[in-house]
Amino acid sequence: MKHLHSLALAASIALPVAAGAETQITLAHHSAVESINSKLAEAFSECIAARDDVGMSVAHFPAGQLGTAREVVEQVKIGAIDMTITDTAYMSNVQPELTVWQLPFLFSGWDHAERAMDGEAGQMTADLLLENQNIRVLGFMHNGFRDFMTIDKPVEAIEDFKGMKFRSPPIPIWLKMFEALEATPVSVDWSEVYTAMQSGLVEGMESTPEGFLSSKSYEVAKYITRSGHMYNLMMMVISDQVYQGLSEAERTAVSECAALFNETGNPMSVEGNESGYAQLEDLGLTILGIDKDPLAERLSGAWPAILEGNDGATPLVEAIKAVR
Repeated sequence: MKHLHSLALAASIALPVAAGAETQITLAHHSAVESINSKLAEAFSECIAARDDVGMSVAHFPAGQLGTAREVVEQVKIGAIDMTITDTAYMSNVQPELTVWQLPFLFSGWDHAERAMDGEAGQMTADLLLENQNIRVLGFMHNGFRDFMTIDKPVEAIEDFKGMKFRSPPIPIWLKMFEALEATPVSVDWSEVYTAMQSGLVEGMESTPEGFLSSKSYEVAKYITRSGHMYNLMMMVISDQVYQGLSEAERTAVSECAALFNETGNPMSVEGNESGYAQLEDLGLTILGIDKDPLAERLSGAWPAILEGNDGATPLVEAIKAVR
């Protein structure tokens, strides 16, 4: 049997192996078991298992079982974990230009984001990761537009953010965004969001409606403010070291099954996020509006601080703007 994960990983984890499989791929990510990302990872696994032209199986580890989002990305870089589903936010830790995808109020809507991911901006992103990080992009997908969720304080105006403690991913752009809002960012990994909200370590968080639902953070919060302040792009990636070790038939199988990530995932994500508001209301949360003009002005004005020293980001910004 040909295993493509590291010997260290193999020694520490007993991976399930499909009978007769010649090659096994490890796919690990930080998203919750109930998330769209996990469903698509399962669809990818089932697609690979159904191929009769290759003998392959996929060992799927969701919900941070093999490490935090940042740790898994680092392991994929060196080929210790074969594949992951992550976002351009966490990838920006290793490839700073990808910060651009998260710039507040850069995207006008779902269609704009799809034109960007399917066009020059998506190709530039894939090229940067392959050339510099040994990571090959197999597909892009919406994660969605992010809103604010708070435990017991409603946020209805830009002034309401001042002094509040918000969960922040351990990623510089979020720290700078909350600083621009005069809020206090508290770095918390996604797998610990629920506990941070429940314990009062933070007073709020921000994510997509689908993220609020899959993390079950709605159980410890009262309000959601529909700000749509930031877009987030997901990607399915594989270590190029692992990819190059596959046979031509195996590469074709991986690429064709990964196409489901975009083709199925984009409409699923749009529907899941748009319908999520009604689900959250049914669960007892109050959905609030906010005047976006002052918010957009403040956060768009923070772009220079967010991109400070990131000289290579400008071409990606221009490529995204060009398809608006």
